[in-house]
Amino acid sequence: MLDTLADIALIISLIGFVLFFIPTKFKNYFAVFAVIALEAGLLLKLPEFFAENNFFYPILIIAALPIVYITVKRLLNDDGTVKRFMYGVGIALTVYMPFALIAPLGNWLIGTVVYWIRIVFDAVGFEYKMADWNIFESAQVIPGYSSGYLDEIILGCTGITAIAILIGVVFLTKTNLIQRIGLLFLAIVPIYIINIFRNVFVIMSYFGQWFPDYPTGLGIDSLFTHPTIPGYTSFFWSHNVMCEIGAFIVIIVIALLLFKFTPGLVSSIREIINVYVCDLKLIFGKKPKA
Repeated sequence: MLDTLADIALIISLIGFVLFFIPTKFKNYFAVFAVIALEAGLLLKLPEFFAENNFFYPILIIAALPIVYITVKRLLNDDGTVKRFMYGVGIALTVYMPFALIAPLGNWLIGTVVYWIRIVFDAVGFEYKMADWNIFESAQVIPGYSSGYLDEIILGCTGITAIAILIGVVFLTKTNLIQRIGLLFLAIVPIYIINIFRNVFVIMSYFGQWFPDYPTGLGIDSLFTHPTIPGYTSFFWSHNVMCEIGAFIVIIVIALLLFKFTPGLVSSIREIINVYVCDLKLIFGKKPKA
């Protein structure tokens, strides 16, 4: 039920951003509508993230609440900097949503990732089986079970979220066509390749049980274990901790490279950050420096 409501909210947000792209006197209101629906959709997905013991996205989603408030307030005041920021957010959502909503398109992207993971495994001699077209299974059966460890490749494993975000960043400033193509190449190709090896690392560490231990006696044992997934601790450390943090760092590094090749993008990002930092200081009772 919550998943359905979240998807509806995200679709509504996409529609709002598409209408925002159209130059009308109501475009700011469409952007307000879109950003509120986007945050609502993400909040509705919190139970899903918590069920997966994924702490990284919930932190970002909850931390975004004051950002949404600032965005709405400034859009209603026709703030040009925030409108430019919303344009980048809208582009990112427009890139991502077709893969999330159109099953054949999403499955195609998942299939390409599965293909390249198998290429890497075959190249390094890592033994595995395919339980389904997108589910890897360890070659060895788990003691006490009838099958091996299982790892399913889903849309979230394709890197499309990070790619969409960086494409949105590219569109935050005006550039010529050649430069924009180069920036898109820099945003898409490294993320896609790094994501293949991220999946390779998660599967190999989970199947090989590289990280079987977790802190005990802290009252948080359930964070590192799962009632139906054997050997979950290794998956938790490799996927939910190491790779989530690593993916965030990779996005930052690639964004810095984008800034290096596009000085205008640096000034656009700096202006956007300054707007939100100043407003956040006001919200939390600290007067910003002149």
